[in-house]
Formats: sequence, structure tokens, C-alpha cells
Amino acid sequence: MRTLSLILVALAVAGTCAAQRRARIGPTVSSISIENGSGLSDGFTSFGGSLALLSGDDGEFGVGVSRYGDLSNNSCVRQMTFIGLESNYYPIGAKGVAPYASTAVGLARVLDQDPTLALLGCNTGAQTSNELGLGFGLGVRFSFGKQSAALLEGRFFQVPNSAIKALEGRANVSFAFGSPSKKTQLLNGTLGPAVGVLTPLSGPLAGRGPTVGVRFRRDQKKGGSLGLQIDYAPLRVRTGCSANCDPYAILFAPGYEPSLHPAWGRFYAELGLLLAGFPQIGDDRGVAQGAHGGLGADIFSGATLMTNVNTRVLWLQRNDPNNRNAFIVQVGVSLSPRLEHTSH
Repeated sequence: MRTLSLILVALAVAGTCAAQRRARIGPTVSSISIENGSGLSDGFTSFGGSLALLSGDDGEFGVGVSRYGDLSNNSCVRQMTFIGLESNYYPIGAKGVAPYASTAVGLARVLDQDPTLALLGCNTGAQTSNELGLGFGLGVRFSFGKQSAALLEGRFFQVPNSAIKALEGRANVSFAFGSPSKKTQLLNGTLGPAVGVLTPLSGPLAGRGPTVGVRFRRDQKKGGSLGLQIDYAPLRVRTGCSANCDPYAILFAPGYEPSLHPAWGRFYAELGLLLAGFPQIGDDRGVAQGAHGGLGADIFSGATLMTNVNTRVLWLQRNDPNNRNAFIVQVGVSLSPRLEHTSH
């Protein structure tokens, strides 16, 4: 699981890396929510900072450092320092009020004396270990003139081989400096709300309610489009489950969309990798990985809007060792500002 997850997040991070552009630097504060063994959530605060470079009007690449001084709900010590490569993808540019999708991968130095690791009391002999940390989520950037920016973000964050599988809210205030960023080679992007229905195809997972999320799309000057959908997905484990059988997941699904452009809109096929973050206690807790693929259409609705309809198959390689593979059909719709295709 760790290898494919690392590859997916690293590709998302590396996709916006380019020569130096306009930069920002500033402090970051976060609140992270971790479920304990009884299924209740505990909140903790971290502090750090980030240095990021705009790699064009569509993306940002940088380094972030966060210190989690206390992540324990008892007298045992649980601490972490995370140093990661971070990437923000801006489908409609980074100016003004700009939504973005975030990815991060890096080194987590964890010290955990949790009593579950020892027969009695805290495991005082525990040593600091180096682990992979990864995160993905959604955020909004607010630009104030040319010299400052603020970012608000919510993400799923995990450190495998630890109890840190959590939801995290982050806030950053930065000072901007350097030369203006160059224009991207991509065309204008769009985003909008998306809803869907999950139907089991094979395996134990099924939907127990509609998915709700955000769909990003950006055309390339040559070739098809780049897509990304992030969903909240309530699920149910249908077989082989005795406890915690109604998990929910955060689905992170980037994809490539080769397209045809009839007069009424766009018809496309889509193929991409898939991450699913499960923050709750249970067999699936952590990050499941897989792929997704299907067909869709953007239908022009008047002069300014377009409606998207799509059907795709989601494949997840679950954390549960007894039944690792799940296949689910997702049928969805979304609404977003209309984009005209530019032929070259």
C-alpha cells in the first residue's frame, strides 16, 4: 500500500514543479482530530511554517514543517515532526479567492509510548522512528494585494505504522515576494459541486448514502483534459465485519480525460489512480489505494453553465487482509461554469 500511495502523491506534487517563480513564506497552525481506541475523537494543535513557489498560475510547490508536540489522550508521550513536500493545484488560477486541491508527502519523525505497545503502562523504551507521512485535501487561498496571502485547508493525513490516521484543518498566513509567475501551458479551468451514488459491483463495500464533493477540470492546449474529483463517501462493509462496519472515506481521484468536442459540449473517457482515506477505527482505517475509470459528458446549459454526467468504476485495495479488493460503480452529476474548448 505504501509504495503506490507514495507514487500517487509524489506525482501530484511533482506535477507543478518548475523554475523559481513568485514565492511566499509564513507560519502555519493546524488542528488535527485523531480517533482513540473507543471510537471517540481527540483534537490536538500543531505549529509550523511553509515556503512555497508558484510554478505558474495553476500550481504551487513548496516545503512545509509542522511540530505536533502532544498527540496523546493519556499520560503516555506521542509526538511528531513532519517535514514534507507540498503541492497546491489551482484550477482557476491563484489570484483573488482561489480554491485548490492539496497533496503532501514527506518524512514523519514519530515518538509513540502508547500503552498498546507495552504490556503494562507506557512503553518508556520507545524510540523515535522515521516514517512516511502523506496527506491530501481541499483548500482556499485568499490573496491580499501583491504582498500577502492566507490559506485555509482541510485534509486527510496519515502516517502508516502509527496511530496517526486523521482529519486535519490548517491555516497559513504568508508574505509574498519575488517576480510574478509565468502563465501555464494549460487553458482556463473550472470547478463545481458534485454528487453521486455508489453501487457495489464486487467485494464487500457498498454505499450507504450519496457521495458529496468537488470536481475540478482543466483543458490542455494539446490533448485531453486533466480532472480531479474529491468526495466524501459514506460506506458500509457488507460481509466479514463484526464491528465498525459503517466507515466513511475521503476519495482523492486525479485522472486524464481524452476528449471529443461535439457542438453540445464534451464527451470523454477517464482513467486515473485513486486514494481513499479512512480516519475511523476499523479494519479499513488508513489509506486504501486503487484506480478508477469510466465515461462522462459535459453538456452545455445556457451561455455560462455546463452539467457533467459520468459513470466510473472505483477499485480499492483495502487494508483488511481478509478481503482486500472492492469494486464499486459511481454514477455522478456536477454543475460548473462553462468552458469553451480551444482547438490547436
